[in-house]
Amino acid sequence: MEFSHSPFTTGSSTASDLRPGDPVGGDRADGTIVRFAVTRLARHGKAGGPDSVYAPSPGPEVRLITCGRTFDRDRGSYRDNIVVHAKAR
Repeated sequence: MEFSHSPFTTGSSTASDLRPGDPVGGDRADGTIVRFAVTRLARHGKAGGPDSVYAPSPGPEVRLITCGRTFDRDRGSYRDNIVVHAKAR
């Protein structure tokens, strides 16, 4: 899947506006649409995040990782990452 960069957008919302149950999805190369439902959001510092973000899942799942929180002008990047966890609908 390919999603936009910082901040991740779904219509007029950003990743941090999403709530459990909200739909997210995307177009596949074959023209079909894949749909997921948000299960949770997490915020992690740029220095790292839990290994579970990259761990295998028992079924179709997506983890959207994007920049979040406050923009640090000295570093030229956002301070945190927002991780949106979603499962297939």
